[in-house]
Amino acid sequence: MSLQTPLYNLNDFPDVYEPSEDTHLFIDALEKDMKHIINSKPTLACEIGCGSGVLIAALAKILKSTCCYFCTDINPKACIATTRTAKMNKVPLECTRMDLTTNLKCKFDIILFNPPYVLTEELEIFGCGLNRAFAGGLRGRSVTDRLLNNLNDILSDNGVCYLLLLKENNIGEIGEKMGEKGFKIKLVIQRKIPGEHLFVYKFSKA
Repeated sequence: MSLQTPLYNLNDFPDVYEPSEDTHLFIDALEKDMKHIINSKPTLACEIGCGSGVLIAALAKILKSTCCYFCTDINPKACIATTRTAKMNKVPLECTRMDLTTNLKCKFDIILFNPPYVLTEELEIFGCGLNRAFAGGLRGRSVTDRLLNNLNDILSDNGVCYLLLLKENNIGEIGEKMGEKGFKIKLVIQRKIPGEHLFVYKFSKA
């Protein structure tokens, strides 16, 4: 099964991140890991920082109605855009404006996170609109590290978190720290594009 990019329309949302090479790589990662995703029989899935909503819609193409879908984004316009994408692709989901998973109390079987990963000045991560979709702070990990520090609390025992990273994010250090916390880390896919070397890893509890 070839996993196509879901339908979306961001004409009314200039402040929402347009699906790009990193998005397409993430969709390719889901396609590559499709057998594992289906066999794990997840019932709760969440995309953090959903933006346009195409990633959670792509996941829903794999799992269909066997799973419940949730999304979060700190940008209220992204929540509206994701809801529109869901309707265009006939995906029932709940999208809530929040910072990462601050107000979510459940544990998820699948977590998708394409974070702001670009190396920027630290203050840029507190910007607004589209700027928050790519500004990752001095190491490009300010937002990612916050999520990973809380991953044990939001990932189910047999769950998997798919995370996109940039080479400059110091992936080796992330792997070492998460290994110390009892997580297994596996590369799903990588791709070099002009100016960036991108990776999608999956994290699971050992």
